[in-house]
Amino acid sequence: AKRLALIAVVNKLLKQAFAIATKEAIFEKNYLQNTCL
Repeated sequence: AKRLALIAVVNKLLKQAFAIATKEAIFEKNYLQNTCL
């Protein structure tokens, strides 16, 4: 049970990190496109 809880926490953190990275990537992409135009 302890191990499952740990896995759940790690998965949650990974999802959050991925979401943040995706948002930043999209923001940078849009920013670069706007700057080029």
